[in-house]
Amino acid sequence: MFISTSPYCAENVDYFVYEFFLLRPYRGRGIAEQAATKVFDQFKGRWELFTNPSERNQTGQRFWRKTVSNYSKGDYVELNDDTFDGQKLIFRFNNTEK
Repeated sequence: MFISTSPYCAENVDYFVYEFFLLRPYRGRGIAEQAATKVFDQFKGRWELFTNPSERNQTGQRFWRKTVSNYSKGDYVELNDDTFDGQKLIFRFNNTEK
């Protein structure tokens, strides 16, 4: 997991998930969600992450939707929008109070 901080993320964002990767043999075991949760817990603030909105990335979209929803207890924003990296599915949440 590679996280960007200021000045390498948007002005209203404290932490940006720039890269997240887990080898295929370890997927589907809850390891990725545990890893993301540990990182989120370690760094409090306004988070943002992008994922590919294409049909080919349904698994990634489900993973982030579930992980962010579980972590934020449903208190997050999800939208499709143009970014510096093209059209993306964007997730935003704030864990400052957590």
